[in-house]
Amino acid sequence: MEVILLEKISKLGNIGETVKVRDGYARNYLIPKKVAIRATEANKKVFEEKKDELEKANLKKIEEAKKVLELLPKSIILFREASEQGALFGSVTSRDIVKEINELKKISLNAKDIILKSNIKNLGNYKVEVILHAEVTSIIEVNVKNIEESESQ
Repeated sequence: MEVILLEKISKLGNIGETVKVRDGYARNYLIPKKVAIRATEANKKVFEEKKDELEKANLKKIEEAKKVLELLPKSIILFREASEQGALFGSVTSRDIVKEINELKKISLNAKDIILKSNIKNLGNYKVEVILHAEVTSIIEVNVKNIEESESQ
């Protein structure tokens, strides 16, 4: 199915581009989330009329994302229980990282904004990507330490 993108979507395209996607992806995700419309002649005309408005809205979202990006810490420290070999009892997920950032900086990130290749299962330093908008990303360092280290400080 061909759709016209109403927002920039990474790995798919920019605002206004007509792209071919699988029918299920369009019907179940893009169209219900209002990030794309079907590429019919009528919709193409409607899009051309609203193009400037959509681009202004996108610029506003980018500016808001940049403001949040300035508030993000460059690194955070998480304390967890771990074995003597450094394996965590449990794991650190994107939700744990978001919770720590939100408490630390009083901002509201979602777990979907944090990209982890896999859950963190060992002590150490990890690089985590934060995607606030398709065009606004950052990398923060997550340092996972043993909870015993926090008690000794």
